[in-house]
Amino acid sequence: MAEPYTQTDQHVLLERARNAAKHLHQVTEQLVEFAERLSADIGPAEMAEFDVLIAREAAALSERVDAFGALGLGAGSIDATGTGDD
Repeated sequence: MAEPYTQTDQHVLLERARNAAKHLHQVTEQLVEFAERLSADIGPAEMAEFDVLIAREAAALSERVDAFGALGLGAGSIDATGTGDD
């Protein structure tokens, strides 16, 4: 049975994963900047901005998970370590 991806495909997938990780980092940094400038008086504008930032972060996280999943890396490697609670 042939490999599901050629070497070129693997490089494309790796580049996609790198870019997805960078994008998630950028989006998360935007959320950090929002938090740093946030005051204790939170109004509708701040709530709306937060909603947009959280939606962007969720989309970027999903993109990153999918991109690394295509490389065979997933949350299963984290789950396998356990939490020590069992």
